[in-house]
Amino acid sequence: MGHSIFVLLVIQIVLGAANILLRIPMWSRVLHLTVGASLWVCVAMLWMILTVRKSEVLDIGTSFGLFIVRISTACKIIIFGLTLFMPILFFGRVFAHGGGDEQIVREKAGPYYVTVWSTSDVVSSDLHFTVAVGDLEDSPVLNASVIIKVTPLDKEQPEITKAATTGQSTKKFRYETDFSGIETGVYLINVTINGDAGQGVTNFEMEHGYHEDNFWWNAVVVLSVLVLGVSGFLYLGRARRGT
Repeated sequence: MGHSIFVLLVIQIVLGAANILLRIPMWSRVLHLTVGASLWVCVAMLWMILTVRKSEVLDIGTSFGLFIVRISTACKIIIFGLTLFMPILFFGRVFAHGGGDEQIVREKAGPYYVTVWSTSDVVSSDLHFTVAVGDLEDSPVLNASVIIKVTPLDKEQPEITKAATTGQSTKKFRYETDFSGIETGVYLINVTINGDAGQGVTNFEMEHGYHEDNFWWNAVVVLSVLVLGVSGFLYLGRARRGT
């Protein structure tokens, strides 16, 4: 059984490292957490069944006491598994979708308040934008047309214009879009909102660059998870020998 737990830990660590290094979207992380929690529950219950001896069933009092001990240990296994997943799910300064570096916050653009986040993807050279639009009463506006235009200021490249939609968003009250193959540099970003209340336009400059220290930060997180996994495996082995 100990080998099964160790294999499960290795699978979790590999999936967790993939989540961090490849910046898997949040829905995939939540699915990963749910499946992992279910596996831990199955392992815990299977461990309880396999460790019951026939002699223990003869004594009701002893059997009940051992059952309580196994319930406690099973809960520890489940809690340990969930604890292993939580840093993987929420660690990191930026997720692939639904956040990033704040570029403007509650900037007034005509009849709207606009907040814009950006995220640079090291692997694919994508520049991702997330836009939150609200009316002047701070109620979210979800039926607007949001157009983002990216204009390079320090190199001879054409302007790129794309629509941001809620359909691409993990959080359906925000508008998101990706610009592929954007080189590092300084850009002028133009955001145009067309909605029932009218049109709003806002502009800002931003420096698009990749965070060089992200690799080392991710390496520290993965190493921490590895240490936690090995420590947990050793703890589970001691707990089993103790019972």
